Amino acid sequence: MSINGKNDLVGSINLFEINAKIPRKVHFDGFIAKFLCWAIFAILVTVVGSTWILYGTLKNMHIRDILRQEGKLVYGEVTKTSVNHDDVYVRYKFYVDGVSYTGQAEIKTGVPTLGHQISILYLPKDPHINQPSNWEWFSLWDVYPYILLFFIVVAAVTMIIVALRERTLARMGVVVEGRVTGCEPNRKLFKIYYEFATEDHVSIEGNSEGQDECDQGTIIPIIYLRNNPKRNSRYPNL
Repeated sequence: MSINGKNDLVGSINLFEINAKIPRKVHFDGFIAKFLCWAIFAILVTVVGSTWILYGTLKNMHIRDILRQEGKLVYGEVTKTSVNHDDVYVRYKFYVDGVSYTGQAEIKTGVPTLGHQISILYLPKDPHINQPSNWEWFSLWDVYPYILLFFIVVAAVTMIIVALRERTLARMGVVVEGRVTGCEPNRKLFKIYYEFATEDHVSIEGNSEGQDECDQGTIIPIIYLRNNPKRNSRYPNL
């Protein structure tokens, strides 16, 4: 069934029969169901990703603190350098009691050349735990993953809430007659403005989008929530 500007849909819909079935049995269509699955999947991935990033941050903080308290200083040799944005990453090697150890980290100052000597803090009981003495354990770039994950969660949760609100409206809403008061193009759709009266004879205005244009004055069915008439839409919402 389509809504257009030339048809009176209320005449083809039995409002009494529709409202007699409240609460209605409703379900998400295929597109919405898949979309919700992706939204839930995005939230789960975000939770796992955030936990992993947080674990790495806390681990780095712990290494920094333990090296400051128990670390010993030694000079190491730079074996490789790379620059990413404003961050400088180095690979290095150093010797403890004649044994060679390696490490990699982000540093604060300059871009050291290969073979350059840098100071290294290492843990005497386990030299594999080491970092440059001017180790950059945290930078502004580390914040960006959290910001991105935050917006992903907000978007996914918003879509889930919208879908559940629409489900509640379709399941518990009351269907009444409404009259189109205006219609205007909205990208590839039309935005339809209407007004209707609740069971308590309160006049409410609303709007909804549709694929077809509606003439002003056309009578269309409107569904709304008794406890919040401002939550309303056309019925069926096509």
